[in-house]
Amino acid sequence: MAQTKRYQPNQNNKKPFFLKGILLYLLPLPILWTLFFALLNGDFTGIIVNGIAYAMFLLGASIARRGFVIEREYKNSILAKAPKIKYKSIASIVVTIATFFTSYFATANGLFLSILLGLVAFVGFYLYYGLDPRVDKVGELDIGVSAEDVIEITEKAKERISNIKKLQHAISDLEVNTKLDAIIKETQNVIRSVEKNPNDLSRARKFFNVYLHRTEKITGEYASNVKNNNIDAKMKANYLHLLETVEETIEQQKERLNEDDITRLDVQIEALTKQLKNEGV
Repeated sequence: MAQTKRYQPNQNNKKPFFLKGILLYLLPLPILWTLFFALLNGDFTGIIVNGIAYAMFLLGASIARRGFVIEREYKNSILAKAPKIKYKSIASIVVTIATFFTSYFATANGLFLSILLGLVAFVGFYLYYGLDPRVDKVGELDIGVSAEDVIEITEKAKERISNIKKLQHAISDLEVNTKLDAIIKETQNVIRSVEKNPNDLSRARKFFNVYLHRTEKITGEYASNVKNNNIDAKMKANYLHLLETVEETIEQQKERLNEDDITRLDVQIEALTKQLKNEGV
């Protein structure tokens, strides 16, 4: 334990991500070796006890791995909610129980020593891997803008962008794909802008919910027609016109995000008025 370094959530981890948590999978290998000999000797009790112990350690490692993946997504996002399910915390408890079970039942250590070893395992997990993020990354929000709305709408926008990228694979037309690439890139810029300043959501909401949604839907229809060889010059022209309109809308949206918008002030005033009425002011 003296060599254990305390987990720092903001430190730069130089290890490849796929190696994170590998120690949790290596830790129970001696149990697997004991289980092997129990199988050779036909030791039914040893097979059951060591099998349960090994399974518990693997379960804890798998749960922890899920927590590491969610934590990485959280850390890489400008805007994110703290995970509702605390996978790393659950994993630390499972590893603690697995350590106690192994010590008390598999190696026949005393109750006090087994409890102590379980606590050491918990502390070691906490110091080395840390626990789950507990604070939402939302910045300071104005009245009328909720963290849930910002995250829900931006995540939905990212999902639509991902769907449009997938639909591109069915479209081999260079002109169309160039337009789609430009829309994807600029939309991602708008998303990042909202993530950096969530209070811009009121101005970007219509673009995400209407224009981006319409682009995704029509692109899906266009890709379907491409697959069925139903594309003619008129249909392509109409689709390109739509993409040009979306590009213009994005440019207008970017300009709005860089300007003071009276609409945002109106939203704040309206929300404040409702709040004051509810409080009887």
